[in-house]
Amino acid sequence: MVLESSGWTMYDTVACVLAIVLVSGYLLMPVQHLVVTALDLVFSPIVKLVPFSLFFFGLAGVTGISSTVIRHRVQDSEQLDRLQSRITELQAELSTAHHGDDENPPDALPPEQEELVSSWVAMMKLQLRPLVWSMLVTVPIFLWLRWALMAPTAAAVPVALTLPVLGPITLSATLVGPVKVWLAFYIGGSISTSVLSKRALARVTA
Repeated sequence: MVLESSGWTMYDTVACVLAIVLVSGYLLMPVQHLVVTALDLVFSPIVKLVPFSLFFFGLAGVTGISSTVIRHRVQDSEQLDRLQSRITELQAELSTAHHGDDENPPDALPPEQEELVSSWVAMMKLQLRPLVWSMLVTVPIFLWLRWALMAPTAAAVPVALTLPVLGPITLSATLVGPVKVWLAFYIGGSISTSVLSKRALARVTA
């Protein structure tokens, strides 16, 4: 599988298109319905077998771990470091030319300016590459959770969780502004799992 000059492959491009289609599910009901219906065939039997609190935080953990693993497998850290170093060098050269005397006018380095822009674009694509693949996991799960907690009867999920110390908590309740309780718990669980998985992966690969 040969990488393009941008660091993307044909598979990355296809994944990007699919990610955009999935994200459109936030606004387009037909896309959301298709994604939710497909996932509900898998998730619905599991919800009936395990406590929903365990399932809920399990999904948050899956998104956190998958993001870490995908970033580790997909991101080309060496190429990204080379681009960042080259960008720093080009910025220094252009800065010197810009503040130089009449013998070094600002427009004396057009090749460097073009290379700087190309390097910025290439770096952005490399940084977006793992995000695109992660969205193939995180977006469908998020769409299903949002649907399930907005229509708990249809999804056959409880409207509240009973947690140690905190007691019963209504997941659909508003926490702050547009932020719902379930969203805060989900993001918190996902970020925590992501941090722990990064530390574990760093120890394994050290």
